[in-house]
Amino acid sequence: MQGVCFINGMLAITGTASLAAFTDGAGTSGWAQNAVSWAVSAGIISGKSGNRLDPTGTASRAEIAQILMGFHRNILQ
Repeated sequence: MQGVCFINGMLAITGTASLAAFTDGAGTSGWAQNAVSWAVSAGIISGKSGNRLDPTGTASRAEIAQILMGFHRNILQ
């Protein structure tokens, strides 16, 4: 999402959040850290119960729907 927005000129890629604030934030793959940090700072994702990101887990349909709603609410509007 971050890359698509940048390419289409929808937003400037700004804002980051520390993934260290999450109990498993250090488990986020290096290639994903910038995008996940941006998504947290933009309010697109907020983590799961227990202050986790679950970076190696599988997202459910409900979680993906929540991400898309957060993107629409916080970025597109």
